[in-house]
Amino acid sequence: MSFNIEKMHKLPPGDRFFDFNTIWYFFNRWAIRVLYSFPVSANQITFLSLVMGLLAAGFYLSGSANALVWAALCFYGKIFLDNVDGNLARVRGEVSRVGRFLDSFTDFVVTVAVYGAVTYRLAEETQGPTVWALGFFALLSGLIHCTYFVFYLVNYTSMVGTYKMNRVREDITREDRGDSPDEALFLQRVHGWLYGWQDRSIEMFDAKCRELAGVKNGPDAHKLWYQDKLFLAWVSPLCLCTNNMVIVIFSLLDQLELGLYAVLIVGNAYLLTIQAWKISRHRWMSQL
Repeated sequence: MSFNIEKMHKLPPGDRFFDFNTIWYFFNRWAIRVLYSFPVSANQITFLSLVMGLLAAGFYLSGSANALVWAALCFYGKIFLDNVDGNLARVRGEVSRVGRFLDSFTDFVVTVAVYGAVTYRLAEETQGPTVWALGFFALLSGLIHCTYFVFYLVNYTSMVGTYKMNRVREDITREDRGDSPDEALFLQRVHGWLYGWQDRSIEMFDAKCRELAGVKNGPDAHKLWYQDKLFLAWVSPLCLCTNNMVIVIFSLLDQLELGLYAVLIVGNAYLLTIQAWKISRHRWMSQL
């Protein structure tokens, strides 16, 4: 198969939007060019990202002098590899449902481990019980933010018909039972246990927002609501990548507590502001 770096994208040029997360891994193309010819699979890259994330959690728990710096570097390594694996799979034509669910499982495990380790470190330093509530709600917010972005991204890619590995609903279907390998079905079940409540929550939230925006039933109205590239660009900072980069940056500043507050307060305020703007903008556009 000939090398074509453009295949790393989920979307063709005409359907792309500005993704804020590309700021954090702008040199991704170089990594893909180097790794393309190496005998390493995308799933092995995913496993390496899991190792890097768990190492980051371990450093957060460590009391060594440079622990926060090493934790930040390992966590950034996880963030970078988390993007490389999917891009490498697309360039090679190796995308699969196994890889899709393995990636989501890795994200969940690392996110819980890192936020838990950060919270434990802060609790040991401050001896304050409220930090556990802060850590829990920051973790919950980070997961919800990611699901929120993915919900609109997958609706968009599904409607433009350019990327089929992700579905809006990941319930196991009759076709899945007949066509999917056992490992894919197992990971799909695990995905449902870990992410199902988030997917349903965002779906209900979106339904209420469409009601407030006066979105009528029908393909044209849904196209206007979900195929909004400007909205996707504005909502992209809520992806897990940017939320994790907040923790990386505040780790380097030795301000972990402020990092958790940033995810919790700034992240949620931004989400609600963007959604309110989407509702008002859609109402205005529908009246033209």
